[in-house]
Amino acid sequence: MKSASDRKTVVSTLDAIKKRVPAYSELADRFGPLFVEKARLRDEFATEGLALPGIDETRTSQGVPVLVDADLAPWAESLKKSAAAMLPLLFDVLKPDEDAWRKLEKFMDDADNIAGLAQARIEGNWKHFENTSVQLGITPYTTLLYVSETVFAPVLRALVDGLGEPLSTLAWDEGYCPVCGATPSIAQLSPKEVTDLDQLVGGGGKKFLHCSLCGHDWRYKRNACPACGNDENESREVFYQENAKFERIEACHKCGKYCLSIDMRECEPLPDLDAVQIGLIHLDIFAREHDLTPISSTLWNSLE
Repeated sequence: MKSASDRKTVVSTLDAIKKRVPAYSELADRFGPLFVEKARLRDEFATEGLALPGIDETRTSQGVPVLVDADLAPWAESLKKSAAAMLPLLFDVLKPDEDAWRKLEKFMDDADNIAGLAQARIEGNWKHFENTSVQLGITPYTTLLYVSETVFAPVLRALVDGLGEPLSTLAWDEGYCPVCGATPSIAQLSPKEVTDLDQLVGGGGKKFLHCSLCGHDWRYKRNACPACGNDENESREVFYQENAKFERIEACHKCGKYCLSIDMRECEPLPDLDAVQIGLIHLDIFAREHDLTPISSTLWNSLE
């Protein structure tokens, strides 16, 4: 399933957040340029037609994501281009040490460096991020991780667009992404479907997880925790506000993790699934107050 993510959708999502919850206007304005530029770059890379990785269905049937062990060198120049566009915006958001940031810009302008960092993210090699963080003087290493994910996202999302139908038909039951192996930042219940029979509208409500890194949406069981697979009703819980039941926290008390969820059947127009999370921070705060931690940490759900 492909979610709407063009620039117009991002802008309309951010505008809707500011109109609905004016208190979030500052955050939406702060992070908005990142979302808009990511969408622009994604469209640009998709139009350019990136070289696509092969899908080995034997490996994916064993739970191995498509990009694990892949050589990322063919996309190094695109990664560098993304870094050149995104890093100035990230500098404005994070207000980091300027000298360390200049080192980071130089580091990410090297094809081998940036491809190696992207590979480390896909493989979950956090030691590589720790070492690089020390080398560049950017601490904690999670800051470098967040920055890298933002830089890599447009390229990886263009790859997802290019893979298209073969990717959507994969047999995949895992709670991590079949493309890059990252965890979901939000879940969605699919929107209502329009059929050719007299334009009947119905259905929808299938659960999809939205990858926090490459943006791929894959089908998942509605009654299971993506983090640990727990499907026991007694240890799973859903929280929501009475005036917005379509925006939820899906909590698992077995592993202590939660994932935000949005019912797209109640949304018109459909929001961008990344940008919409800026308007759900109150749910993140509620979850944290109840000793739950997000399946995926982001720049916004980690704000103090």
